[in-house]
Amino acid sequence: MNQTDTTSINGASTVKTAKAPKLGKHAEGAIHYQILTDSERKQPMFQIIGNEGGGYYSKEILVFDDVESCLSLHPPEQPFPSKLLQAVFMGRSSNNAGFLAAILRAEGLLALAPDTEGRHVIAGDWTAWKASMLDEPGHPVDAKPAEKEEKTDANEQLALPSDDEKVATRRGKK
Repeated sequence: MNQTDTTSINGASTVKTAKAPKLGKHAEGAIHYQILTDSERKQPMFQIIGNEGGGYYSKEILVFDDVESCLSLHPPEQPFPSKLLQAVFMGRSSNNAGFLAAILRAEGLLALAPDTEGRHVIAGDWTAWKASMLDEPGHPVDAKPAEKEEKTDANEQLALPSDDEKVATRRGKK
């Protein structure tokens, strides 16, 4: 998906808008998010659209397969910290990974790791979840880019990387 704007995708549909409770020990409020699909209804995507209680976040659209690929490199039943999910984002806000973990927990794709604080384990049936999201009726998303939230980090990079850029980023290059 070679786009230059990660806050909108032409032909996308919104299939779900929801809130996820924040995961931090002293965190208050919730993360507002949307689940989108591409125009061909082959790929679900996540987008953080709001944050109760403040804190920076990126509004970039995250492709489900990228999230799944990021976690596929981790041993399935071993607990992991939220920061493992940072690799999915181009933006640099330290909140991004934790907010995505909150969303994945709300969707039943992650669970609290037993006997650990602040770690997660992979849960649920990711294939069934993906199929159910793609089957949901959706409504078209405006083609114009979403406006930045007041608390969005001004240093966020809002360009969806090309496949070459993703590979270079995963190798620690920019």
